[in-house]
Amino acid sequence: MKFHAQSGHSRHHFASIMHPPAPGWSDRNTVPAWQLPRFWRDWLLDQGSLTARISALRPGTFNVQVVQQYTGRPTTVEQQALKLSARQSVWVREVILRLGDTPLVYARTAIPLSSLRGDETRLRRLGNRSLGSYLFRQPSLRRTPLQVSHCRANDLGVQWSRRSVFTLHGKPLLVTEAFASELADFAC
Repeated sequence: MKFHAQSGHSRHHFASIMHPPAPGWSDRNTVPAWQLPRFWRDWLLDQGSLTARISALRPGTFNVQVVQQYTGRPTTVEQQALKLSARQSVWVREVILRLGDTPLVYARTAIPLSSLRGDETRLRRLGNRSLGSYLFRQPSLRRTPLQVSHCRANDLGVQWSRRSVFTLHGKPLLVTEAFASELADFAC
């Protein structure tokens, strides 16, 4: 299914799929990697740049579709991962990573407003550039271990998602990525 920003989806559509009220998040230390399907294990647990990896599948056709950007309240998952109170606001960016017109990854980034100071103000001005194209060039970048979750049935057709907290100069941001089944068509 192709997602169009004007399709009438609610502001929190990505969040409802990626951060359901009772997600099954687990890190690879508690769920053996062999329990994940082999193809998805390779993608879900890869610590490198997802942008670079997708771009390598079919050079020249990678693009980022910005679905929405706004300041709002974090989801419960974002509150916990970023150690925020329910009253603290985050800047949210939701995008689709595509090859040509095919959506492969739906991504949601939540950044506490306190993290958007200094050099990190650039994060608000990425436009159609991927977050990874910026993050993986930063010498101060740190990343928590990846956590994975199997998604409930949804209209985006995503089955698996992953998340981790990145820090730049000690300032956190949470990135959650949900993988479309069409990725297997390009990666095989």
